[in-house]
Amino acid sequence: MSTIDSRREQIFPTLTPQEIDRTRRFGRIRRYAAGEALFTTGEIAPGMYVLIKGAVRVVRCDPLGHKAPIVEQGPGEFVAEVGQLSGQPAFVDVHAISEVEALLIPPEKLRALMIEEPELGDRIMRALILRRVVLIEAGSGGPVLIGPESSPDVVRLQGFLARNAYPHQLL
Repeated sequence: MSTIDSRREQIFPTLTPQEIDRTRRFGRIRRYAAGEALFTTGEIAPGMYVLIKGAVRVVRCDPLGHKAPIVEQGPGEFVAEVGQLSGQPAFVDVHAISEVEALLIPPEKLRALMIEEPELGDRIMRALILRRVVLIEAGSGGPVLIGPESSPDVVRLQGFLARNAYPHQLL
């Protein structure tokens, strides 16, 4: 059983209306049309999205451009990766399935939310860490290493990336 199957509730928690209300002061409302990208792999994501209305699809891409769905999320759920706390590029694509209204919380405000709302911050942080674990387990996102698996240089690079909890792929 994979991490995503065994810990789905922790990886993709649904916020209560009261919790969503507590996040509002940290962000601003954004709207997206069906099919519009909230963010794409390799781009700096603008922050965490708390979905108010509509639904999004989260998809991972492999080095050859193949796409594999990870999850569809709806109202009360949030779309973010741990890298968004520090302005790192996204490891997944996120597109609106339908018209979406979302609260966008930029990285600096997300860090403030974690401090000022510790209980909620703990739930969010746990989800972000587990989402990174899922990407690492799937070998998706991050740099693509090209070379023989037994090459000392490849082994060193893989070790460095693994120690830093950075998803990567080997071709």
